[in-house]
Amino acid sequence: MRNTGTDALMFNSKRARDIENFAVALARDIAGRCPPGAAHEGEHISMGLARAIDDACKRAADFQREQRLWVYGKAKLGTAFKLELQQAGYPTQLVDSVTRQLLLKMSGE
Repeated sequence: MRNTGTDALMFNSKRARDIENFAVALARDIAGRCPPGAAHEGEHISMGLARAIDDACKRAADFQREQRLWVYGKAKLGTAFKLELQQAGYPTQLVDSVTRQLLLKMSGE
């Protein structure tokens, strides 16, 4: 039996959902460990937030190695992660910086 385009599309939809779910879980883990109100200590981010970000980056790099995401998958993950952090109430500049850091870590840089 041949694989039809519909089967491939359904697989991609599931994979996209899995990527989004992973990204949302990463962002929620950060928010759970260090809520937006506790994110800064003076001019710098708090140690709790720094640890949460570091852990999220490591998990994202592991996910990248296991799932072998291409450009679309990384973009999907980054967008879902960023939106979830924004909805949690983190400042835009911090969200942009953390998302960029996460994507760079996934790229092995």
